[in-house]
Amino acid sequence: MAEVLLEAKGVSKHFGGVVAVNNVSVTVEKGSIYAVIGPNGAGKTTFFNTLSGFYIPDGGQVIYRGRDITTMPNWQRIQLGMSRTFQTPSIFPELSVYDNLLIGVQSQKKLAFRLRLPSASRQREIDSKIDELLGFVNLRHLKDRPVAELSHGSQRLCEIAMSLSVDPRLVLLDEPMAGLAEAETERIMNVIRDLHDRLGLTVLFVEHNMRVVLSLAHRIAVLDRGNMLAEGTPSEISSNAAVREAYLGQEVISHV
Repeated sequence: MAEVLLEAKGVSKHFGGVVAVNNVSVTVEKGSIYAVIGPNGAGKTTFFNTLSGFYIPDGGQVIYRGRDITTMPNWQRIQLGMSRTFQTPSIFPELSVYDNLLIGVQSQKKLAFRLRLPSASRQREIDSKIDELLGFVNLRHLKDRPVAELSHGSQRLCEIAMSLSVDPRLVLLDEPMAGLAEAETERIMNVIRDLHDRLGLTVLFVEHNMRVVLSLAHRIAVLDRGNMLAEGTPSEISSNAAVREAYLGQEVISHV
């Protein structure tokens, strides 16, 4: 039986009288790619934020590696091996690609905010780590460029590299394909595959592009109006009548 890495048990989140997420449960197995989909307003990002520690759920539990992290803040979850990206890339646009990754690597190496410079040997270690990350996302040729000058797709790749700088076991990606052209979408898809195939990481992502979801995910959860509508394999989801009616549509799913 596969090891469970992350589990949400009956998670709910309210904003005043609005129920954004209602009693949602998912089980993410170690080494899998898991997608969360649903129409606008389905509660996907709210649910995502409860998993990553940006919101504390009003009900239910979040379990990571067998540990209850329901009320744990985001920064502590990062220390346990969780990292995430955002719908709008959370990066430092005025800094170079190298310097963006340096921030993440220094935080992992516990070098941030020191008044003295790292030793030569430690600097080589840092540079080696950054070069490895740049190579993984194919941004070595852009390492000295300000992030603001990069294409939207390259900015997303930079953010993914930053998320890897903390040596995670679980990477959470919030709509990684949003606003991307077809060629850039393919670049991100290949990186997600590599996160799984080359690095052996577990990936949980929210996405609207159904071609991407059905191509990448091992399992899919479908939210609708804050509720779990369906959960299963890509073939199960694509043939689910309730999913078609609420979200995909017969014509859309038949062409994916």
